[in-house]
Amino acid sequence: MLTPRLSLPVVSSLIFCLASFSPVRARAADPPKGEIRALWVTRWDFKTEKDIRRAVRWSAAVGFNRIFLQVRGRADAFYRSSIEPWGEEIGGRDPGFDPLQTAIEESQKTGIQLHAWINVLPAWKGNTPPRDPGHVLHRYPEWFIEDSNGKRHMLDAADYTILNPCLPEVRSYLVRVVSDIVSRYAVDGVHFDYVRFVGKETAGEAEFPYDPRSLALFRKFAAGSPKTAPEEWERWKRASVNTVIYRLSKAVKEVRPKAVVSVAVLQDYGRARKKFLQDVVAWQSFPYLDEIYPMTYHESSADFAFYADAALRGMTAKKVIPGIGAHLHDRVSQTTRQIQVSRTLGAAGYCVFGFASLFPSPSHESKGDEASRRLRAELRAALLSLNGKKKPAGDSPTAARPESGASTPKL
Repeated sequence: MLTPRLSLPVVSSLIFCLASFSPVRARAADPPKGEIRALWVTRWDFKTEKDIRRAVRWSAAVGFNRIFLQVRGRADAFYRSSIEPWGEEIGGRDPGFDPLQTAIEESQKTGIQLHAWINVLPAWKGNTPPRDPGHVLHRYPEWFIEDSNGKRHMLDAADYTILNPCLPEVRSYLVRVVSDIVSRYAVDGVHFDYVRFVGKETAGEAEFPYDPRSLALFRKFAAGSPKTAPEEWERWKRASVNTVIYRLSKAVKEVRPKAVVSVAVLQDYGRARKKFLQDVVAWQSFPYLDEIYPMTYHESSADFAFYADAALRGMTAKKVIPGIGAHLHDRVSQTTRQIQVSRTLGAAGYCVFGFASLFPSPSHESKGDEASRRLRAELRAALLSLNGKKKPAGDSPTAARPESGASTPKL
């Protein structure tokens, strides 16, 4: 249940005060000292080494000081891994360069932080199985969720299918993957995503996980069955998800004590806990977890203010950085107002989803029509102002260069 720190009238008043703000016409005040200004860069945003390098440079050019680069999507790798196969989005084989290492090298040149963004539990998405025989779907099919109707959820075109977090061998495997990344790559941090169970609608009225091994493990925990001890059943599954984030964050800190460990979470902590067994509030006590990123994606700034405020109030022991869904916005003012709301609420910063909403990208989310190019250019100009940046000079690698042929405002 949401318990907002501000009343609805106060939130509405806040939005009204921001309504007259025009970031393109007037320079905003300098951003708060120490503010986190992050950007999610998905695995669809790069195909080549050039894509990676310019993504880092362009992000820094408009004032972001942190990038979350997605390096694991569906139990695959967008870096050189001996554990998991190359992501099919980048060809399913070594592309001739290492995306993660390239990004780290470029980030060190520009001064922007580079964090490895990892989808934790998702192991596949789509009706066609992975091509690589070394993928976990082929090697360990028993690790995927099985429901009480006996269906093993492995292939689904609509949503991710996930590894069963209740299995100790799954948790150990995930620790191995994360430990491998942080031991070989000098990342500034690790950003975890999809640390949650599937929702009930995925399996209909069925219960899960209902494979014999999971049920045997539960009987050791509660000396009963899901039907005879339903509350314990939910508590055990929630504890399993908690164990995943605890062990993964600990694995990062054991190798890189100064690395920032963060996690993206559902915006409504109560709903997340009940429906997806993502107990965000309980994670406050986990010593190796540093930051929480609620995905407060809204078209309406009033809705954003309400949920961002509730998310901040729900987490008093961790830094909270609201996520801003620029991919939902068709006006620059929607994004800029939500940045201003984050600052007014006293958040530790803000994070924008995603790269393709600001820059031309090979992603399917990047639109090439004139209106979309204009919107991106205007938003980049607004961010320069909001982030206290000066217009880049000359032929510096800026966001404007690839779209210079369009009749759009230039940085």
